[in-house]
Amino acid sequence: MKKLFKSMFVLAALSTTMFVTSCGDKVDDIPKEFAAPTLTVNDGVKASSASLGLDTVMIKVVASADTDVKLTKISITRAIVGQSTAIVAEENLTAKDLIKTYVDALDVVIDEGDVITYTVKVEDGKGKSTLTSFTVTINSMVTSGQILIGAPSNTTNEYRFFGIADGFRRYRAGATGADLAKDNSSKIDFIYFYNSAGNVLNALYSPDYNFTAGTGWATEVASWPTKNRTEYKLTGINASEFDALVGGTFMTELQTIDFEVGMLDRIAVLSVNQVYAFKKSDGKRGLIKIGSPAAGATGQILLIVKVEL
Repeated sequence: MKKLFKSMFVLAALSTTMFVTSCGDKVDDIPKEFAAPTLTVNDGVKASSASLGLDTVMIKVVASADTDVKLTKISITRAIVGQSTAIVAEENLTAKDLIKTYVDALDVVIDEGDVITYTVKVEDGKGKSTLTSFTVTINSMVTSGQILIGAPSNTTNEYRFFGIADGFRRYRAGATGADLAKDNSSKIDFIYFYNSAGNVLNALYSPDYNFTAGTGWATEVASWPTKNRTEYKLTGINASEFDALVGGTFMTELQTIDFEVGMLDRIAVLSVNQVYAFKKSDGKRGLIKIGSPAAGATGQILLIVKVEL
């Protein structure tokens, strides 16, 4: 009996040792879990708009694999509703990090309102992958609502300037208060002034117009750090035609206008339903309709603007 008990004790001890050893081996053999690659496209911007004249799309990719892992592949596809999905780029990789800008030279027909979806996928050597997408909406133009700008002696409407930026935001003259032009001069594309002297009356000016000292907005503009250039010319477009211009028809109309000849930095004696073409400092073109001019220096002018994006 003693021998049997001793044998059972030894067997139990051996079993315990084997169990501990076995458990230790399992802990050591657990494989490392690797994270999927990180991926940022176009600095994280998920959606943007572009005009009908879009011919290339830039796709900035920043990707990294986990520690001790390398990226093995990147693929970029383009999809437009009603068209076949296209491969923009497909590349094998052997690096931990990727920082590269790919270019899609659009070789397809795009129409107003189209949404182009780009899908970017990166893969690594551990079979992990990350996918993200962004969209480009084809929107050639934007139309303002009714823009009311006060004449210089209008104390109810104190807005004298405006620009395309920030939804056609308007700005005030002076050094105190909100929406000051001097603090937003880089966003101002149009200056309005009413002058009863000479044959000027209602007039739109370029922000870089050279006002004679002591006249118009000479003192105000002198304090602006930026003075954009906007040029104008009268068109033969009537009010109804202006109202009907949208998307592709608007862009087609712009193509019929010569923006290199006859452009002016001031247009005066504005009258109801006139339509002027304009070109801004950044080259963007548009049309502006005079809804109704001010009757005097205490009045206000109504304007409607259509501009390419």
